[in-house]
Amino acid sequence: MKKSKASLFLSVISAVFLALTVLGIWLMREYLADPDLVRERIGEHYFLGALALVLISAAQVVVALVPGEVVEIAAGYVFGSWIGSLLCLVGIVLGSSTTILLVRRFGARFVYAFYPKEKIDALPIINDPAKRNLLTFILFVIPGTPKDLFTYAIGLTDMSIPLYIALTTVARFPSVILSTVSGNAVGDENYTKAILFVVITAAVSGIGLLIYNMLSKRHNKRKQEAAPQERGPDSSIE
Repeated sequence: MKKSKASLFLSVISAVFLALTVLGIWLMREYLADPDLVRERIGEHYFLGALALVLISAAQVVVALVPGEVVEIAAGYVFGSWIGSLLCLVGIVLGSSTTILLVRRFGARFVYAFYPKEKIDALPIINDPAKRNLLTFILFVIPGTPKDLFTYAIGLTDMSIPLYIALTTVARFPSVILSTVSGNAVGDENYTKAILFVVITAAVSGIGLLIYNMLSKRHNKRKQEAAPQERGPDSSIE
């Protein structure tokens, strides 16, 4: 699959989801002015509301139109902390599996259509098969890391989807529950608790992002230092 076709494919998907989002906001405009009405309507159509949340969470992983934390906070507001977390994780599993299958179907060019090749190639989960499982768990347990990027990268490896799902679901849970607890606190009008958890989430995410950047720089430095040794001595020298 050529890069231009991959870009077109992603653009079409993004446009469809964007159109559906705009349509959904327009149809729900009366509810957005009264958030409590959303809870009431979801209570009347619980299964459809839960299904919609799962699909939104899945779409967020594949296309990443909005930050996952926004979806998780909304899930906590409408469904509560535990049910909201469970529905988000189900959606994430669905979206992650779809992403990996798409990458393995269309190949590396599909990934490079929207993520630079250099950025993908520099990821330790790509270059260090011996530590891939441990690195995957660590990178997903750290809030603030680009998990959608990692999911696409995993599609380029030989890691099995069940193993990936097991590792990342456990690793994602602390971050997801923090977000849904924040949303549930807003729904209960406990704004002090909501602000506290939002601040904690932001702080942990910021620290996590710093740790990820440090790990990435260290990995790239080691890779650059090892490159001359892998190439061997210059054959032009006699």
